[in-house]
Amino acid sequence: MNNNVLIELSHVVKKFEDDLIVKDLSLKIYENEFITLLGPSGCGKTTTLRMIGGFEKPDSGEIIINGKIFNDLPPYARPINTVFQKYALFPHLNVFDNVAFGLKNRNKKYLLKFFNIDASLPSKEQNKLISAAIKKAVEEALGLVKLTGYESRKVNQMSGGQQQRVALARALVNKPQILLLDEPLAALDLKLRQNMQYELKEMQRKLGITFIFVTHDQEEAMTMSDRIVVMKDGIIQQLDTPKHVYNEPVNRYVATFIGESNIIEGTYFEKEQVEFLGVLFDCGKYPFVNKEKVDVVIRPEDFDVVPLKDAKLVGKVVSSIFKGVHNELDVLVGDYKLMVNTYENYQVGDQIGLKIDPYEIHMMKVSEHEETV
Repeated sequence: MNNNVLIELSHVVKKFEDDLIVKDLSLKIYENEFITLLGPSGCGKTTTLRMIGGFEKPDSGEIIINGKIFNDLPPYARPINTVFQKYALFPHLNVFDNVAFGLKNRNKKYLLKFFNIDASLPSKEQNKLISAAIKKAVEEALGLVKLTGYESRKVNQMSGGQQQRVALARALVNKPQILLLDEPLAALDLKLRQNMQYELKEMQRKLGITFIFVTHDQEEAMTMSDRIVVMKDGIIQQLDTPKHVYNEPVNRYVATFIGESNIIEGTYFEKEQVEFLGVLFDCGKYPFVNKEKVDVVIRPEDFDVVPLKDAKLVGKVVSSIFKGVHNELDVLVGDYKLMVNTYENYQVGDQIGLKIDPYEIHMMKVSEHEETV
């Protein structure tokens, strides 16, 4: 990823009848970036993607690509290709013809320029070179998605994962500057979906083009993205790297939507300490006033389980679930139930001691409004 702005959304608003779907949204997307729009159904992420792609027009605001306003340009006039959740492949065509479809339906003048073919050559020679160039481009695109040798296969004879790769190849063969992906992994089973996450990220690195990915799946967003745009009700809640969004959520919505969180009422003290659950803890420096009420965020994996004599908090295990890699515990400390992840085995009824390192404690304003960045 570099610092050259490729796409800018400036104060974009979109309504459907009386429903305000996207609310004064501003966003900069950089060249060679993998950025993900993340949020639940109805948060405006797909509508935002469709406005970038030209499938919807904003009611106000500007869609700027390469420094030019693109609000009124149709999808085919933008340096963009889209892979949808429903792949929309042609069942009567084989893999090669599905991937080549977009190129074959371009006019000759475009193809001569696209493939850098001399327009002064005889028409017959031009046609021959164009056919050879399309064949090479399709083979390269299929190679990128690991479908070399499948050119003659009918798409209705392929698995869901293979069809998804064909849809990707069909988009990539046009060498777009920007690739939009609207929940393209949603129909795949878990293992295949996880494999495709790594492959998509590797593909984006290799191609050096901008990927804009839409999903409601936080794991997909965390795995692939350079930056994540967390959305709710048509408004960006937080925009940052996966690590910062996870470790430093700006409000309760982000803290609970991205992973599991314990959010506990506390009081901040100016000597870099915070009190919660009746205990005083060391913490980092925050821009709060002395004795300000705060929300304390602690991820379940950030608790240290320690002997009772070394514990800052002592609780009773009220639930223990084996999750494969770790055990997920519900621990009652006083009247407050904490979620704790640990590799050790504990039974319901066991007493457990907990400590938290200062750098594992994150704090937010209690009254922080969820509809701001």
